[in-house]
Amino acid sequence: MKIIKKYWAIIIGSIVAAFGMAIAINRKTTVKAVKKLDKQIDNNTHQVDIISGKVDAIENQKTEVKKDILTAETKVKALEDKKQNIKVELSKTANQAKTNILNKTNKKKKK
Repeated sequence: MKIIKKYWAIIIGSIVAAFGMAIAINRKTTVKAVKKLDKQIDNNTHQVDIISGKVDAIENQKTEVKKDILTAETKVKALEDKKQNIKVELSKTANQAKTNILNKTNKKKKK
């Protein structure tokens, strides 16, 4: 009887030891996995911070470009208004201009 009890004790002890080792190994792998995931999360938050800074810079540039476009549009409209409001005053009539042109051409031909 004592021999059977010793074998059962050894068998049960080995089974319990195997479960204990499995649990210990499982804890170590989960701890490593958790640490790895924490590092990835930290890296991702760092990258998100960098990207959000870039987005802010792009938004600032976008607003500046919009302001530049609006000022350019107002300048163009002002120039178009000035262009339409130009009054041409002729100092000479058409007949005077014609005789002036003819006189100049005649002088060149005479020489």
